[in-house]
Amino acid sequence: MQIAVSLAVVVSLTTACSAPSAAPPIEPATASLPSVDRSAGAGARASLNETSGEVVLPMSAYWYSDRENVMVNTAVAFLIYDCVEDAGFTVAPWGGGGKALQDYRYGQWSRSLAARNGAMPEIRMIPGVMDEQPERPPLSAQQQEMEVKCTSSVGRAGLPELLEGLAGDTSLQNQITRNAVALTERDSDYVAFRQGWEECVAAKGLKVAEEGSWNLKSSGSKEDEIRGALLDLDCKEASGGAGKPYDILAQYQAAQMKDHQAQLNALAEEKAAAVEHAKQILRDHGVADARL
Repeated sequence: MQIAVSLAVVVSLTTACSAPSAAPPIEPATASLPSVDRSAGAGARASLNETSGEVVLPMSAYWYSDRENVMVNTAVAFLIYDCVEDAGFTVAPWGGGGKALQDYRYGQWSRSLAARNGAMPEIRMIPGVMDEQPERPPLSAQQQEMEVKCTSSVGRAGLPELLEGLAGDTSLQNQITRNAVALTERDSDYVAFRQGWEECVAAKGLKVAEEGSWNLKSSGSKEDEIRGALLDLDCKEASGGAGKPYDILAQYQAAQMKDHQAQLNALAEEKAAAVEHAKQILRDHGVADARL
């Protein structure tokens, strides 16, 4: 695979999945869980955007937003290309935005998206800082080799990769997020919600795709998927609302955050500084403030 593809990935967000069974961004923690009183975060709620499929949770403040991630990754890509140009190669124009996938860890939760997509997660487009350009011309072996070297030498250029669910991430923010997912799955309110939903979908003649999954079996036709997704939501509403699992998750996040606020404040400052640094890199490379 050409390194040009790898550099394109630097700029893009999550690649869209082709099936509704996409894995959640965070796997449940396997280590022993802390004892967390959910009532300590009782005021927290998840924000579910019914149009875009975006979920905002208390810990979202400490991860890059979709837009921030595009800016940071584009800044890194600019520095990689600077390195390639310094080595005497010509870099073709490029640009474009990214894509992000609807949070689907508890299945479909938006009635408007269900009516359009059925059980398929929504793919939202994230505007880029530059207009998309034609595909890059074929690269010589020498330039591909140099792009590999520059990608390695530039690395992240001091810009942290603040994204939820990265493999091997042992940071505080990822630990809080992982713990919250696992604690939610063990919560009595969540278990009751899940049981009520399973009984309801079974009564409507629907079958869960596999144990523990929030996906339902269907004939594969678009009409059947939409019908199933809307019935799925009827059952979630009857069990307490499609947003209830996310609210429980939000409360477990918020409850843990109270014990680590000083560290999280420092992280928020680090994130803000990284985003501002990325913006300055983009300005230095001719990106107008209106695109930032």
